[in-house]
Amino acid sequence: MEPGDARVSYEAMPLLYRLGGRFLRRGPGPNAHMTLSSVALIAARVAASGFGFLAWLLAARLFAPAEVGLAAGAVAAMMLAVQIALGGSGSAVIALFPGRRSAPSRLFDTAVIVVTVAALVVAIVFLVLAATRLDELRAIPADAGLAVAFVVMTLFGTLNTLYDYVSVAMRRGDHVLVRNVAFGVMTLVVLALGAASALDGPFAILLAWAVAGSAACAIAWAQLRHAVGYVFAARLDPGLTRSVVSTGVPNWLLSLTERLPALIMPVLVTELISPEANAFWYAAWMMAWVVLIIPTSVGQSLFAEAVHRPTEIREVVRHGTRTALLLGISAAGGMLLLAELALGLLGAQYSAEGALPLRILVLSVVPFTIVQAYYAVSRALGRLPEAIITGAIGGAVAVAAAVSAGIGGGLVAMAAAWLAFQCALGVWAAWRLSRISAAVSDT
Repeated sequence: MEPGDARVSYEAMPLLYRLGGRFLRRGPGPNAHMTLSSVALIAARVAASGFGFLAWLLAARLFAPAEVGLAAGAVAAMMLAVQIALGGSGSAVIALFPGRRSAPSRLFDTAVIVVTVAALVVAIVFLVLAATRLDELRAIPADAGLAVAFVVMTLFGTLNTLYDYVSVAMRRGDHVLVRNVAFGVMTLVVLALGAASALDGPFAILLAWAVAGSAACAIAWAQLRHAVGYVFAARLDPGLTRSVVSTGVPNWLLSLTERLPALIMPVLVTELISPEANAFWYAAWMMAWVVLIIPTSVGQSLFAEAVHRPTEIREVVRHGTRTALLLGISAAGGMLLLAELALGLLGAQYSAEGALPLRILVLSVVPFTIVQAYYAVSRALGRLPEAIITGAIGGAVAVAAAVSAGIGGGLVAMAAAWLAFQCALGVWAAWRLSRISAAVSDT
């Protein structure tokens, strides 16, 4: 493979991929790239969730629930800021990459500059809003160390997410796996050092995320240099900027409708219920996400594959959905059995408050799989307005219903309301997905 050539052949894949292809007995068939990249992405997200669990486990053992809850609210706010700052640039990279795979450097440079500027702006805007509009989270901008850590982890969190999309576009989910493992290890190391140095709980946690994010970005730069000879250059291509923005903004709106509900709920729980309640909710949601990352990861690979094979949507959807359901239902079953044990590692109170909400949340894996497939096909085919409207209405109603239920009935009611709406959204997505796939097949 020549430097700068991002085409990935079966022979050029790492050993893990080639062994996976033999195990599946499919060789380099039309679905092999999607399956193997999806499996690597799932492994990456499972690794991230596993290390994230260990990090919160360590934090729960070292610091008071109120401190952990405040830090969890800040991390959730950071993840929300990342989604806003991305502006759809990641999806734009996936959509534009097939036409620029032989020379992707300008595309990558443009996307990096766009999201870097956006991340800094969004982080500063959040700090201003927190200082003037929020009660509990105003502690972040009130402390210079926390404020700087928040800006840094937002910047590197945005860049790392962009690099995840780049890896998906290149069908290199293994790159994401390596970065997530490194991020997780570094988080644990810095968190332990922070506690040993008697740092305050929220600062130690935010510092760990900031340092780990910078380390993961450094690995991403090394990976891209080795894989395609890419070295970042501070250049902004005006034509590509317009393409990234015009392609990215509709995808960004859809991404926000997908991810804002889950990201904003810890902030709302912190503000409207209590930081302690958010500590328990965040722990349950974090473990539920170990299951839900499966359809999310397969959905991203499905999107990338559908861009490469737009005339084979029905087959791509069938294969991706089958893979996600098989793995997702298996993972959900395991979490149903181990909910109390897993949360019990954080402490008896976490298990008592979070086990039943966790069991309820993981049941949403089936409708969530259908919704992710619907969004992936909508992105690949450019049918974004309908998906954006669906996601916006669905997300707003889901958050309102869940938080209202939580205020009146606690975390169990909150999780049940979330599940009920996900089921309703899944039924709609299944109907629309069947109609869209049939329409494409008939053309």
